[in-house]
Formats: sequence, C-alpha cells, structure tokens
Amino acid sequence: MKYDKTLLLDSSYLPKNVISSSRAFVIYMKGNCEILKHHDSKFGLVRKDIDIFRPSVIRINNYVNVNYGNVPLNRVNVFKRDDNTCLYCGKIYETHKLTLDHVIPQCKGGLNTWDNLVTACKKCNNEKSDLSLQEWGKELPVLKRPHSLMLLKRVSYIPKNWEEFLFY
Repeated sequence: MKYDKTLLLDSSYLPKNVISSSRAFVIYMKGNCEILKHHDSKFGLVRKDIDIFRPSVIRINNYVNVNYGNVPLNRVNVFKRDDNTCLYCGKIYETHKLTLDHVIPQCKGGLNTWDNLVTACKKCNNEKSDLSLQEWGKELPVLKRPHSLMLLKRVSYIPKNWEEFLFY
C-alpha cells in the first residue's frame, strides 16, 4: 500500500508531527534527521537506476522546541476527541446524528473551549437544554485539549511500523 506520510519524532523519540514523505526526505538530505523506518513504496524518479524508499519514521537530530500540538477547536475535532460518543449516555453515533453541547451553557457564561464543549446525541442535548451538570444530575470525565497525535490515532490507516512510537 502506498502511503505518503512520515511520522516525525524529536531527538528523544517522542512523536511530534506527521509530514509528507517528500518533506521528510528533504529534511534527511539536509542532514537534519535520521530515517528509522521506510515504507514499502518508492519515490517515482526520472532515473530508473536509483531506488529511494519513502521514509516512514524519521528522528530529528537536535531538539527543536516547536509546538505541533495546537489542534483547532472545531466540531470535527471535538467529535474525534470524543470518539463520536455521546459523553452523556455513552452511545456511539454517526457524525450526522451528533451535536456539540456546552457543559456550562452559553446563557450561563459558558465559552467555546476544549474543556466546555462535548459531543452529545440530539436526545441528550435536548434533555440537558440549558441546565448545568449539577442541575441535570450527570458527571463527565475530565475534558482535555487533544494533541494532534491523539486525533491521528482516529484516522483510518496508521502504518504498522509507526505503532512502536505511538505508545499503543
């Protein structure tokens, strides 16, 4: 299977980002990383006598303090964080049957933040209405801002040779 993404690790082998394999190869050619794993597919080059496999996992040589974990707050990412599960009743739904709910309702000062937005089915969202959790008599798990790699685990395909670096 051709897969054109590369897992980027920092110098201490912690996952930092997912980049294109072409970008990973450029970083390697500049001498800024080592290639730890390759995909089975090769780059399509004009010269037929050169075989270059696409990098699958690279580790940068020097520590770079870059925050790759900023995930935009939007409906799709909240649904991914919550695994398409209504956090009130615990049932899994198709995306089109889900809504966003403010734990602290907007009419009571609730903001659009990672720790105030949850995935809810339409039934639970209507039942909760503008009540607080205490008024409604429910509790929720601690809500966190997801790291970009948390959301990556919910994509349809993760190469096998990434798993040892993603803490499965």
